[in-house]
Amino acid sequence: MSSGIPNYSETQEMSRIWSMEPSRTLTAEELVGLAYPTGSHDLPVTTGYHYSNTNYQLAGMIAARAAGESYRDLVHGMIIAPLGLDSTFFESGPLPPEVIARLAHGYFENPVCTDYQPKDCKASWNLPFLGRDIRTSSTSWAGAAGGAIADARDVDRWMRAVFAGRVVPPKQQAEWLAMISQKTGRPITEVSAADPGGFSLGLGRAMVAGPNWFYEGVTLGYRTLYVWYAAENIMVTLQTNSQPPDGEDRIGELAGQLQAIVKPLAHPAKAR
Repeated sequence: MSSGIPNYSETQEMSRIWSMEPSRTLTAEELVGLAYPTGSHDLPVTTGYHYSNTNYQLAGMIAARAAGESYRDLVHGMIIAPLGLDSTFFESGPLPPEVIARLAHGYFENPVCTDYQPKDCKASWNLPFLGRDIRTSSTSWAGAAGGAIADARDVDRWMRAVFAGRVVPPKQQAEWLAMISQKTGRPITEVSAADPGGFSLGLGRAMVAGPNWFYEGVTLGYRTLYVWYAAENIMVTLQTNSQPPDGEDRIGELAGQLQAIVKPLAHPAKAR
């Protein structure tokens, strides 16, 4: 997240599609195109750490080109099938009706202005679908940036496989976990009280009950957070069916409370 490439999901056109064409299937090429609406660098180019979903789309396009397979097939063949993630679903187009039927209703509740609106913005581009149930909306707008859906058990299985080194060889594993500081954008070997946030290739690390890996994935009406307490071999995974207003997200606090409850059960001898 240090490329400086603009984030397509913060653009006015993306908000318009969410509001007016929620069932539209979008390709990775179309999503990247939203980051360059006039074909040039007319959106702010950042330095240091800056989260951008466009980075994931480009990475997915590179992977598909290198492998000679669709990104969808790569996800199924390299992740979902070999790890037995039987409650994880990813498609390049609409999800099957039988999968949608299993989903909880999800609600978008965040009225905050987007990154590319003026600093004195009074009304978000996203207001037209505030409070909307987005369960049946297409997830293709997320694609390689988080278009998969899974239950909490599968998230746990996936992340434990990642941190156990069962997904990629050691060299790639080291590259995967190499971090930059979210504060400075420079490489760091570990987070600290002075520099508490690190970001690797799609993984976050923070001072959460000590330095621990975590990630919170957010779509329009759903959130999934995991925190991997490695020293205790505890994975806390939480899922909600809403995206709340900025400043009202308490899911991290809940993860900490659950960890405190589970810790004595996971290590009864230490509790005594």
